[in-house]
Amino acid sequence: MNAQSNHPSNDTTDPQFLGPEAGQQADGKAGGSARDVQAHELGDMRTILHIALTQPGVMNQAYRAFHNYSIGNQLLAALQLLDKGLPLAPIASFNAWREKGRFVKKGEKAISLFMPISVKRRADKDAPADSAEAGEGGTFSMFMLRPNWFSLNQTEGGAFTAETVTPAWDAVTAMAALDIIEEPFEHLQGNHLGYARARSIGLNPLNPLKHKTRFHEMAHVVLGHTAVADMHDDEALKRQIEEAEAEGVAYLLCALLDLPGQAESRFYIQGWLQGGTLPEKSAKRIFGAADRIMKAGQPVQH
Repeated sequence: MNAQSNHPSNDTTDPQFLGPEAGQQADGKAGGSARDVQAHELGDMRTILHIALTQPGVMNQAYRAFHNYSIGNQLLAALQLLDKGLPLAPIASFNAWREKGRFVKKGEKAISLFMPISVKRRADKDAPADSAEAGEGGTFSMFMLRPNWFSLNQTEGGAFTAETVTPAWDAVTAMAALDIIEEPFEHLQGNHLGYARARSIGLNPLNPLKHKTRFHEMAHVVLGHTAVADMHDDEALKRQIEEAEAEGVAYLLCALLDLPGQAESRFYIQGWLQGGTLPEKSAKRIFGAADRIMKAGQPVQH
């Protein structure tokens, strides 16, 4: 639910609402800019989410440069290039640059992004001989950081023209792709701005930030919150993490599309957590849901 509420006025740039370690450098000091983030921290999605929440503009810039990658990898690429003192520019693997007529400069180090890796599952030696667990382990995929990408500025060779992309998103296209229906708003009394139930959402027509609430309520559906129960104000206090997750998605999408409501989102997230911390699992879920919603709303190319 994305409704007005009387949360205590706290500094929404304080990294403590993501956990005490979020946004810290290797020496334990709080990081103040994207360049302060060390490479070994970049696998921590809470750290990455903290940067997104506290560095205005980084999401939109990262999307423009790396739109073909997931939102999490877009931020990873941006943070690492900034750490190297490089501008945000197209990235590709060593071989991909060679195919484009450019070559990685000697001594340049690759940046790391998450990529799917096939891992062999070990058979359970303690399982009964006739059980599935005792047989061949098989394989499964997991995402791991791999240093395979170089920036345009780390290469030399033939001319290369970067593609210019402006973030775009269409609500009708996204909701159809995600099988979400917008129904007439039913809570005209009180301060409800929107709600989600099953695979339907309702938005208050008087909502001044209707786009942000749409992202929030769609996130509830995509994250599976409404598969358990409808989301209403009288239940929301029991669902602090769910509310923070949904609003985290709304923030990322507003920031990526450079829409108003980002400050309100930061305030809303901290208000629901009330001094608590956001689990790493939730940070991963936030990026995953934001990526699904963003990709689902891409305008159809004719």
